Amino acid sequence: MSLSYPQLVPVHSHAHGVLDGSAIQLEVGETVLGRDVGTGVLAFEGDTLVSRRHASVRISADPWRVELVDLESKNGTFVNGRPLGSQFLVDGDLVRIGETFFVFRLSTDAGEPTSELPGRSPAMRRLRSQLTPLNVHTPWVLLTGVDGTDFAPAIEAVNHRINPEGSVERVTAAGLRSALSGVATVVVHNVERLGQDAVSALLAHDGLAPVIATTTRDIEAMKNTGVVDSALFTRISGVVLRVPPLRERREDLPRMIVDLLGEEAPSPTTDLIETLLLYGWEGDMEELISVSADLRVRGAGLDALMTDLVSPRLRGTLSSLPSDEDSMTQVEIRRPVPSRPDLQGVLALHDGDLDATAEALGRSRMQVMAWVQQYDLGSDEP
Repeated sequence: MSLSYPQLVPVHSHAHGVLDGSAIQLEVGETVLGRDVGTGVLAFEGDTLVSRRHASVRISADPWRVELVDLESKNGTFVNGRPLGSQFLVDGDLVRIGETFFVFRLSTDAGEPTSELPGRSPAMRRLRSQLTPLNVHTPWVLLTGVDGTDFAPAIEAVNHRINPEGSVERVTAAGLRSALSGVATVVVHNVERLGQDAVSALLAHDGLAPVIATTTRDIEAMKNTGVVDSALFTRISGVVLRVPPLRERREDLPRMIVDLLGEEAPSPTTDLIETLLLYGWEGDMEELISVSADLRVRGAGLDALMTDLVSPRLRGTLSSLPSDEDSMTQVEIRRPVPSRPDLQGVLALHDGDLDATAEALGRSRMQVMAWVQQYDLGSDEP
């Protein structure tokens, strides 16, 4: 049995953008984080909001207990968007120190991505490990996912294993019989919706063409209620691979977001990155693609992409991952951006104090600082 170790996976910083480096394994005892200590990502190069001694991680083993403690830093330490004095971490927590984000994991390895099926999250690593035994003698594979799942990368990865010299042919029910007579891998989306003719074609198939079926429904439950043909279920469910939803892939999201935004888009603010990392993504990849398109359009010509550009279309509250028992943060995502005069007035009312201004506006200190810089209002705060 593989042992799990506590790790911080660097995912994004304002100074450097997406962080694709290896996970940082944490040692038993106390590790101080800040600008005066640490190396590599933990040196927080370019992150001016990190104090010299900002926070510490205190670890004991057997069982693992990992406590993150703020060392009275100027700008605070955050877990899942919530400022803390101290807090025990659980797998999947989003940690923010200054403008640098990490995902905390209890994991067996550093999770290096691969070109075959990229992603550093444990969920993607599990999926890659399940690809290993597949070969040319695997004629049927069923891919499951949630509504909005993009099955294409998994389909390509599976096809590479089961039909390495063959192409992929995505078919409708009408073209199924013809496709099954060839040698290309046949992809049948929403297999639970097939009519009787298509089901019969699949049950009678004994040719060379491998079959990859996809579904976003509980197909076993549908079989048990008679909605899905039991013989078809038996045939397609010999190998079942689950494509993980975005809510289980926090460390993968920044790269996906930046790639979807494109090189011409302004950089996202720290507040926006935090919102998107904490968001539940009920519409999964389809929703992420749509939100990214909105950001590109609405953010064209701006200096930075801010949360409020897309907050009206985000579906309610943020994700409570990893624990349903802990409400975590419920960062508000529907407040409007204050105008320059409004922000200037609130700053004047609080004598330029950013903390008091942030509290009055109900936003993070970093978001207020971003607005101050955007409107060129100036501040004596570092």
